[in-house]
Amino acid sequence: MESEVKSWLEKILKNEHLSHVKIVGGSEKGDGYMGDIVFVEATAGKPHHLVLKCAKRSALLREKSPVKEAFLNEIFCYDSLFPEFSRFQSERKITDPFDNVPKCYGTLVSGEMEILALENLKNLGYVLWDRRTALTRNHIDLIVENYGKLHAISIAMRDQEPQSFENLASKLGNVLKLFDQLTNMVGSFVVGIEDLYQLFKGEDFAPQWRGLKGKLRAFFTDLWDNVDGMRVICHGDCWNNNFMHYHRDGVPVNFAMIDWQLAFLSSPIVDLSYFLFSCIAEEDIEDMDTILRLYHDSLTSHLEKLGSSRDLYPFGQFLDEWKRYSKMGVTFSMIIHRTALLDAENVPDLVKSAEGGQDVLEDFILCPISDAEAYKKRMSYIIKHAVKNDLV
Repeated sequence: MESEVKSWLEKILKNEHLSHVKIVGGSEKGDGYMGDIVFVEATAGKPHHLVLKCAKRSALLREKSPVKEAFLNEIFCYDSLFPEFSRFQSERKITDPFDNVPKCYGTLVSGEMEILALENLKNLGYVLWDRRTALTRNHIDLIVENYGKLHAISIAMRDQEPQSFENLASKLGNVLKLFDQLTNMVGSFVVGIEDLYQLFKGEDFAPQWRGLKGKLRAFFTDLWDNVDGMRVICHGDCWNNNFMHYHRDGVPVNFAMIDWQLAFLSSPIVDLSYFLFSCIAEEDIEDMDTILRLYHDSLTSHLEKLGSSRDLYPFGQFLDEWKRYSKMGVTFSMIIHRTALLDAENVPDLVKSAEGGQDVLEDFILCPISDAEAYKKRMSYIIKHAVKNDLV
């Protein structure tokens, strides 16, 4: 495989002479569902420690799920979106920009092959958090503040450079919508809601939770095509495994968002609710009002630094939209926690599902509940919060 990897890198690092390529590792099962990860040491004048993200090549998986579209979407983010966001902040002399993405050395699209060559953040001391464990409050606050910055760029760019923003937004895909069209996504969510209802049967909140089943189809149709209110370019895939953290004396001081395949234009609540309900601990969900205020303060502060008015996204409007769109995060959280609690050997294999004739997303969403008590404990505080605050 090293000769194949070297040929890829010669195309990606076309301006540098490669003298040495060595594969030093790969992803574990559960690290990438539509792609494979290859860790590479490459010498091209100087040593590079790279991560290659390579799309799955299974013809059946690519037919039954938007693998190609997901990788092209992420390639667009690294090739075009992030450089434009960086330019926009740099021209306004922002000293604390949103730049929480890995360095990209280049991308390659050739036939049924899509590859990104990214900086290996592990080599810089960044680590993944245990996906079975909620993030600490310090992690939550740091990431929430930076989601505020990320979303502020969209709002300010639309305000000051509407054509530039439209050019970017129009070229992003909607991979989640494609999943919805190609698979039984909503039907699988409905089954997942019923599974949880059965776990919580008899609890006061269970009937309202079960009522979410009848709302989902209309909700997702609305989310894909008719978002009413603020729209920004969203990260889109905000669970624990898509962040790498840098700690100093045990305290998180920086992080990177490492998967942008699902990035799309939508409500900022998509990112915020998905992240919070997928990663928050029970003791912190009780302080949700403070966390939401932190996000909004960060967003409006960054808006002002970028030269736009804080009033472009009033707090009242933000709270209204939180109530309207956080079904997204609540719904996805039940799948994230179900998957996160699986042992690596039990994580769904989407290639196997596709080639076995199964619905690829159904196998993912409805993976076995391996630890019912842990799953019930995690989802209990999320569902209670959602019901108490009329989010479902």
